[in-house]
Amino acid sequence: VKSGAWNRWAEQLAELAARLNEPLIAAAEVAPGHEVLDLASGIGEPALTTARRVAPGGRVTASDLVPEMLAGAKRRAAEAGIENMRFEIADMEALPFDDASFDRVMCRFGVMFCPRAERALAEARRVLRPGGRAAFMVWGPREDNTMFDVVQTVAPDFVSAPPFAGELTPFRFGIAGSLGEALRAAGFSEVEEHELRFTPTPPAGGPFWRQSLEMSFGTLLDALSTDERAALDAALERGFAPYLDGDVYRLAAHTRIGTGKAA
Repeated sequence: VKSGAWNRWAEQLAELAARLNEPLIAAAEVAPGHEVLDLASGIGEPALTTARRVAPGGRVTASDLVPEMLAGAKRRAAEAGIENMRFEIADMEALPFDDASFDRVMCRFGVMFCPRAERALAEARRVLRPGGRAAFMVWGPREDNTMFDVVQTVAPDFVSAPPFAGELTPFRFGIAGSLGEALRAAGFSEVEEHELRFTPTPPAGGPFWRQSLEMSFGTLLDALSTDERAALDAALERGFAPYLDGDVYRLAAHTRIGTGKAA
């Protein structure tokens, strides 16, 4: 439902993607020659960046459950001239790969949405070679992520349904230690978890929230009239007003990275 929005905003999200990719790739200890599986690759990151890091001799398998997402990743790889990648439609809870197939497994903002996250983590452990390393990035608590918090507070007054239901939210592993606990339960050893905080500063004078809005609510926004969309933008501008500082907004962002090794 939301794949069109993700593909539409792919290039504009490049700066944020780079800020998130680097610590995740470092946590996974990716090196040239590695065979890497990227889970929930979406429109292509961090798989595209990782493919450059594992050359020469390495390869990245980009995977996603949504074919339209993976098609966007494949298109972007072709445009960038990246050839050491393959693309697989894959359910994180039942990966179509043999045991011990990869040196590294990575996932950025995907495991939170698995109905059986424990099964997805166990599958990641299964496909790792002995001594292989996995790294998972998740969002911290909602209140520590201004963009999510304001958009998800304001927008449900204008659309017919909330973007997330039940426990399958971006903040499922936001509490410190919860991701590490899940990794240990899945059989990983040498588990570590740490936080990454930063302060996005989008410029004043424009609806910078539209990326997050469209990627969270997707086609639910299509039912709104032009006047209703304008009213939603105005409400969001009021919601973000407390964070305006001169000619920029100062927002909070909080992610967590959990790592573990296969024995």
